[in-house]
Amino acid sequence: MKMEENLISLEDLTPEVGEQLIKLARYAIRRSLGLPGKQIQTSPILERKGMAFVTLEKNDIYKSLRGCIGYVEAIASLKDIVMRAAESAAFSDPRFPPVSKEEVDDLIIEVTVLTKPVKINCERSELPKQIKIGVDGLIVQKGITFSGLLLPQVPVEYNWDAETFLAETCIKASLEPDCWLDDSVVIKRFSGRIFKEKSPNGEVEQVNLNNFINN
Repeated sequence: MKMEENLISLEDLTPEVGEQLIKLARYAIRRSLGLPGKQIQTSPILERKGMAFVTLEKNDIYKSLRGCIGYVEAIASLKDIVMRAAESAAFSDPRFPPVSKEEVDDLIIEVTVLTKPVKINCERSELPKQIKIGVDGLIVQKGITFSGLLLPQVPVEYNWDAETFLAETCIKASLEPDCWLDDSVVIKRFSGRIFKEKSPNGEVEQVNLNNFINN
């Protein structure tokens, strides 16, 4: 079976499956810290391959970022990908110290399941018109050295337009903000299904980014 044929579809991700993904992420972090936790019963659909990011936020008034790591290649089942990403976001994000036992139950967990990234082919000057804020995430790549990714929710959170989103993704790749105009730079887009706790260990909701646009 080809990898694409075994790739999970966003349409397969029901609210119940989303809740399972959040619980898997929290279980993986607690297990790594040696904290008690019971195995999560999951849908067989999560044994299909998938790509995902796990984002951790502090439960403060600013909902400050505490870690964010993910995978854009379907190298394992979505279940395993989410658990690996959760552990990496908690303990291997170079921007932050490792999550401690004392703070783990005060973190809000968000899981974004991704579609396969696809290269955007158009005239460079037309790129901003091809990008849908609240739908598309972006990847900027130059050679094998430079790569940056921003999730679909990022431009919504910061109220960016498409051109700013492109520029910020270039910066994330350690490139100049206008590098997207260079034909040697590869621009890819993907979409995602977002599930997030309303509070630590709390109710899980599917996030609809369109609800936040122009509000």
